[in-house]
Amino acid sequence: MVSGTCRVKTPSVGGPVSRPEIRSRKPIASKQGPEEPSDEELLARCARREQRGLEELTRRYQAQIYGFLLRLTGSPEDAEEATLEVFLKAWLHADRFQYRARVSTWLFRIAVNIARDLHSRKRARPQEPWPEDEESAAAISTGSAEDDALASLQAGERAKELRSALAKLSASDRELIVLYYFNDADYDEIQEVTGLSYTVLKTRLARARQRLRQHLERAQTGGSP
Repeated sequence: MVSGTCRVKTPSVGGPVSRPEIRSRKPIASKQGPEEPSDEELLARCARREQRGLEELTRRYQAQIYGFLLRLTGSPEDAEEATLEVFLKAWLHADRFQYRARVSTWLFRIAVNIARDLHSRKRARPQEPWPEDEESAAAISTGSAEDDALASLQAGERAKELRSALAKLSASDRELIVLYYFNDADYDEIQEVTGLSYTVLKTRLARARQRLRQHLERAQTGGSP
């Protein structure tokens, strides 16, 4: 179980597209203070094998990455292990970062790839109960197409049904739902994280939302999946 802090060990080895109007979203947030080094500088320190750079980058993004992976995997143990792997990979490959995207987006791209590998390896493993997450239920219901399906559920019951609905989605659908609703990522960031084109992303996200809504409606009416 996660203890609140994942300790990362440092290894010893060295044309515009016309788009529909969508609700405004913030970029994946950094906890950088006004006089603290930028994410890019921290990653550059990692490339120079300065351990303090990795420690500060971990402090800024560990909670976000862990929460993201927890929602993708449904397992605190898997999420903690995968979070450690994210920052290990960031340390090992910091010198390959091209500075074309945000460092935070790059970290989430690493997290998605790790979650995909984990899903492939453990597809046959029984699904563990998903942790309580009432805030996630509130996040997805606010201003989204799922309002009608969620409106009559109480907070605790809503969280339970949402966890169940997320678990029933495919791994690719769950990635998009978690990035869009829980991480509040915009389309550009989701494209960078997942590697999908805008057209494909728009189509897949719409289908994922529809499938999620269907699972939630079935839960609400007591129907079978």
